[in-house]
Amino acid sequence: MGNAARWLARVPLAALAGGCFGGILCAQAGSLLPWVVVPAVATLGLVRFRRWKLVAGGVAWISLWVVHGPRVDRQEAAEQWVAHHGQAEVMVEGTILSLRDREGFLPRALFRIDRNARNPRDLGGAVIGVRNLPEEVKPGDSLLLRGTASLPLAARNPGEFDRLDWMRTRGIAAEMRISDHEIIALPQVSLALHRFGWDLRSELRERIVAGLDEGSASAALIRGLVLGDRSSGDLELYGAFRKSGTMHVFAVSGLHVGLVGVLAWMLMRVFRVPRTWGLWAVLVIMWSYAFVTGLRPPALRACFMASIFLIGFAVKRQPSLANSLLASIPVVLLLDSFQLQQAGFQLSYVVVAMIILVAPGLYRRVEFLVEGDPFLPRQLFTRRQQWMQTGRQKVIGLLVVSLAAWLGSVPLIAFHFGIVTPAAVLASMVLIPIVFGILSLALLGVMVGLVATPLEVGANRINGFLAERAYGIAKGFAAVPGSHYELRGRDGWSEGLLVFDLWDGDGAIYCGAGGGVLIDAGAEDQFRRVIASALRSEDLKPRSLVLTHPDGGHVGGLGPALERYEVRQILLPVEEAGSPSFRKLLKLAAERECWVGKGIAQKRYPLSEEVTLEVLRVAEVGGRADDRCMVMRLHWHGWRILITGDAGFQTEKELLESGLDLQSDVWIMGRHRSDYTGTIEFVQAVSPKIIVAGEESYPQEERIPDWWAAAIAKEGVDLWRQSETGAVMMEFSEDKLELRSFLPRGPRRRLAR
Repeated sequence: MGNAARWLARVPLAALAGGCFGGILCAQAGSLLPWVVVPAVATLGLVRFRRWKLVAGGVAWISLWVVHGPRVDRQEAAEQWVAHHGQAEVMVEGTILSLRDREGFLPRALFRIDRNARNPRDLGGAVIGVRNLPEEVKPGDSLLLRGTASLPLAARNPGEFDRLDWMRTRGIAAEMRISDHEIIALPQVSLALHRFGWDLRSELRERIVAGLDEGSASAALIRGLVLGDRSSGDLELYGAFRKSGTMHVFAVSGLHVGLVGVLAWMLMRVFRVPRTWGLWAVLVIMWSYAFVTGLRPPALRACFMASIFLIGFAVKRQPSLANSLLASIPVVLLLDSFQLQQAGFQLSYVVVAMIILVAPGLYRRVEFLVEGDPFLPRQLFTRRQQWMQTGRQKVIGLLVVSLAAWLGSVPLIAFHFGIVTPAAVLASMVLIPIVFGILSLALLGVMVGLVATPLEVGANRINGFLAERAYGIAKGFAAVPGSHYELRGRDGWSEGLLVFDLWDGDGAIYCGAGGGVLIDAGAEDQFRRVIASALRSEDLKPRSLVLTHPDGGHVGGLGPALERYEVRQILLPVEEAGSPSFRKLLKLAAERECWVGKGIAQKRYPLSEEVTLEVLRVAEVGGRADDRCMVMRLHWHGWRILITGDAGFQTEKELLESGLDLQSDVWIMGRHRSDYTGTIEFVQAVSPKIIVAGEESYPQEERIPDWWAAAIAKEGVDLWRQSETGAVMMEFSEDKLELRSFLPRGPRRRLAR
């Protein structure tokens, strides 16, 4: 008890922060009375013994339980309402809380639904994500929205971003794609400051890249580094920063707020502003930057922490970094208690805490590198020696802070993002000064641009050069062996077969033989969001591409795959097709001098010593698009996997009439958009033990009929609907074939010879 008391005496706000965490976690676990009764009784007991620091923790526990519980209840009630009503049209009134710069994978706006008689009762007070909003909408607008509300599916493929989990950890109940909107009242006064900040952000977003090509990589990097805006850049652009462990330079957090504070203080010194007034000016500038960048949680935390710390200086009180950090926790969590579940919040506080706790000790261990000759008085240092010592202090200080931050972030980054980046320590040391230069030039360029536009353009062009150098440095660090380790192999599919579960009835399969073969790649957006992410998580780079159908839902992603990977050969079902994606693929292949061939029926293409791809049927022409397909069979350690894509009745009939031996252990099938798929005669000819069938609940033609599933069961075939399994992984050996679904509650089966 004595040790705890001494520790609390040094960090008196620790109990307050711990109480906040306990209250939120208990409210998240459920609105059970003991979660608040026990802390309340304990708090009353502590009052009797005058343990005021612990009493503060108990009060925080109860307060956050009371605040977070109703927020969770509102989210769950709205989520259940949306799940019950499905794709029904809905009309709701509410207020725009915040906006993203551009529409993308995530919803553009957060919208709080009003509690009134015109809105469904279960939706009142809930926050939803909104898509399709016009550019003129701003935070604070009161709108009537008409559209379709839905819940995104949880991640269904390895490496896929889990949008449903992302929404739930942010208190978002559902997504809404609007068809119409109407302004119904004046903007909310309570959000006037957010609205003003959004207007400034929109202006800054254009001015910090004035004179640069709008679609250039340098413009995207500058916006990301200065404003945290990653909506205009390709995801691949940030891959080097991820692998070098420096993605934090794109998150407007304590780093950015601190750099702005340093820049502001330098300006105060240049203009000889009195110390006290300068400290207040620095705070105003830091808070202004936080508002302009969207008042994001890490920036909010940094501003609160800096405010408490600098106010201590201004009123001539000895400030404490630890207490400044902890004092921000109750305020931040009261504003948004869902932050506790978010990786950004956890990283923000843990990293700063590690810097406060560990960096001083590390610095003392290497301080001898800074001191120089102990027998030479500092008053006798030459100017060169003074500069050298100052330089060593800065470098060693930056190294120590970078190492402490890395030690704090490693477990969380490994858990949340599946990567460990030893290169981050040195990479951050090199990139942070460059980021400071970019941030300084961008803000100063905007200021001088008010007087002379050419000066602003000149500053932006220098910034473009610096941004490209920053990218080059990150790319260089990421290319160093041992710079990063992907925590792959968790799903065990990289050396086997992975059948992706895509939407809209599209398809893609990855085969781990022959250096990697990608069979179809879905539509272009599906490739970028799902397939490329899965391959990146396992550090896979397919060398061969195979196409079953020339339509956009299968060929759309092959063009980006050809651009991204060192593809050596492409096998196609047809030589010409009207699909723009197909023509783009042929053009890219010609530019890269990649071998392109048309599949030949009844020919085998060896992928490795154990794996062969057999083409059973190729249709150059067909009455329907899905029948212009190439039907294939993989032979893997003697196991046979039939791949028919979206082929229908006509294709199955031709194969039956050909007299070919169609028997296979597993049949991977899609569904024909306008024809019958899976005749019983064809099923009997294939005689599979398992059918892996793509399935969508909408539209109707993508569903598997219940009567067909019953008929398949009578044939003794195990039907794996991908609506229930997600992606399907297969592992092969000479004596067994193991199939596993990606979804945790999906089936798992082992076939033996």
